[in-house]
Amino acid sequence: MLPKFPGDKPRDLSKPLEQIRILVDGRLDGQRLDLALTTVLTWRSRASIHRLIDGGLVQLNGRQSPASRRVRIGDTIVVDVPPNPRATPDPGAGVEFPVLYEDQWMVVVDKPPGMAVHPSGRHLSGTLLHALHRRYRNPDDPSRDVVPRLLHRIDMETSGVVAIGLDEQFHQLVSRQFEDRLVGKSYLAVVHGRPTPDEGTIDRTIVPDKRSTVRLKLTTTDAPDADGLSAVTSYRVLRSNARYTLVELHPKTGRTHLIRVHMASLGCPLVGDKLYGADETLFLRQIDGTLGDEDRRQLVLDRHALHSHSLRFHHPMLDREMTVVAPLPRDMAALFGDDRA
Repeated sequence: MLPKFPGDKPRDLSKPLEQIRILVDGRLDGQRLDLALTTVLTWRSRASIHRLIDGGLVQLNGRQSPASRRVRIGDTIVVDVPPNPRATPDPGAGVEFPVLYEDQWMVVVDKPPGMAVHPSGRHLSGTLLHALHRRYRNPDDPSRDVVPRLLHRIDMETSGVVAIGLDEQFHQLVSRQFEDRLVGKSYLAVVHGRPTPDEGTIDRTIVPDKRSTVRLKLTTTDAPDADGLSAVTSYRVLRSNARYTLVELHPKTGRTHLIRVHMASLGCPLVGDKLYGADETLFLRQIDGTLGDEDRRQLVLDRHALHSHSLRFHHPMLDREMTVVAPLPRDMAALFGDDRA
């Protein structure tokens, strides 16, 4: 996420980014100015950071400073973002998604695969949050200004249910349900092969995969003394054919890549999974932008076949339990000869 300066009003993401203010904290304390900015503005290279500094677009405590100046806790860094000639003046334009449920306190959408949920890294426009700001923000009219706040997130490649608060009190109350694991989540995944048995619970600790050349890759272990994170997922086979199986999954713990790692541990990786499938070099080629036609044929889908299917929670303003469901998307349904889902 883009940094937010304490006390600032929520940024209006329906408009292009013009300025970023950063309050130096303990993470940045003592770093050179250029390195501190590289740490925060992760989507910019160090060379582009230097161009901003040399161009007079960066101020430290109200003054232009050299890249080598050390920053301290409490310092303020202001970056004027130069206009991108290729950037759209309306970052949320053209972003479409089905609305599954909406009232004055919240909206639940069915996020398409390939759409980032929030701006970060290389995704500084065209995200779900940009489109939501375009739909609800009216900063020039405070009586009509609504700030959408994400209640949870899913990966860019994952499709399905995403819930957003439109009221600050509602957001706080339901966020607490997420934190306390009182929200019921179900996912649908299409995997290679068929898990055995057809129904069960995967209770395997997740640890870094030290055998992998990809630093963020994870794996599972059954070692009782493993220094990892406990992870539990229940699953149930819904249908299958000669190549693939549609599985319903209920994560019991919130862990990075939980479903993908657990299904791979059963020998049934998700269709389209570049990192946990048969060849992790596909992930590296995707990062480099060098995936070829043969790679795509091997993957079958351009994204991993994971769908956020349903969300169950207590609506504090209506005082009732709610379940919102997003239907199986066409690309996953087509793997079973059904493209009408």
